[in-house]
Amino acid sequence: MKKKLIISIIGYCLIFSTVICSAAENGVSFIVNGICYQFNSETGTPYINEEGRTMMPLRACLDSIGCFVDWEPQTKTVITSKGGITVKIPIGRYEILVDETSVTTDTAAIVINGRTYLPLRAVMNAYGYAIDWDPSTRTVYAIELTAQNINGGATGVFQRKQLAFSGFNGICGDVTLPKVIALEKGDCPYIYFGFDWIDDRGNAEGGFQFIEDPAHPMYNKWTVFLRQGSEWRWGNNIALEQGSSHSLAFFAEFVSDIRTDLVIALDGREVVRKESAVKNFDNAAVKSVIAMGMTKTFDGQNCFSKFTGARIENLAVRTFGLAEYMDFSGYPLYSEWRAKDFGSGTWYGTSVCVPAYIHREYDDSISIYN
Repeated sequence: MKKKLIISIIGYCLIFSTVICSAAENGVSFIVNGICYQFNSETGTPYINEEGRTMMPLRACLDSIGCFVDWEPQTKTVITSKGGITVKIPIGRYEILVDETSVTTDTAAIVINGRTYLPLRAVMNAYGYAIDWDPSTRTVYAIELTAQNINGGATGVFQRKQLAFSGFNGICGDVTLPKVIALEKGDCPYIYFGFDWIDDRGNAEGGFQFIEDPAHPMYNKWTVFLRQGSEWRWGNNIALEQGSSHSLAFFAEFVSDIRTDLVIALDGREVVRKESAVKNFDNAAVKSVIAMGMTKTFDGQNCFSKFTGARIENLAVRTFGLAEYMDFSGYPLYSEWRAKDFGSGTWYGTSVCVPAYIHREYDDSISIYN
């Protein structure tokens, strides 16, 4: 069965730069991190195909981000690599291979006059860039997502999948707890679900936390936590083995007109409960996160801790007004570029921080290491 990897960086209505990039008549412009790149007869020129997709000359675009690009004539595949990530682009197929894992694309790569063309989004996403298309100026924008411009990125390494602010009040799934291979003092692995609000007031997280304190009686095991703002709660005497699997549900329970509780259920049993600081979940977003938290500021390269084998399966969500849970993948992933945040802009929602640290293994589990 062909494996499908969902790259966790989706472009939505981004605001990037006011740079004006001149292009030939009926042509397409390309701006990377505010720098305009020109095309000519030597590089090949972008065009819009019959399906309405913007086809970009691959080599010229990937040269702009420092990618190595090669051609494998036997299989008619473009081989690209950067920063430990390899992306293979087979000609004529509706997929690319990111570190040998298949990613479905909606348009196949094509060769014209000896140059490969394809829509850039999936390839650039794999290398940690967000892509946006401005039809009014016929401009493709690309911006590199770093620990400094991803919401929460400076706090550590993570893969986050988030749904929109549309009234979610429950999330559940089956979690396999990873094995911790190396842990620098102050770092802490987490796997958790969460609720966010657009103003970030009342955001809550609940799930599994690794016990990394040698003085703790349950050292080197996992426990269950719930955090809202500065308030933390833990399950009583919960010590879970590395590599063990458990069902986890994190949901809102509407107790009365004036009270809503946050509840965590582990393997079908309630283990943590607290009154929520936010009563109304009509506009709540929901997320799933695999992370290595750090006490020092993450600069994109200075995390030396490692775990392997984290897995979240059968992920499902519940929306406001419904009793049953529905498949998480049935909803579109949410992301947003807030250009005015912190002066230079911040990426919110679905993201990978940073791609070089996130490894999808042969069994679809996630490992974090550099």
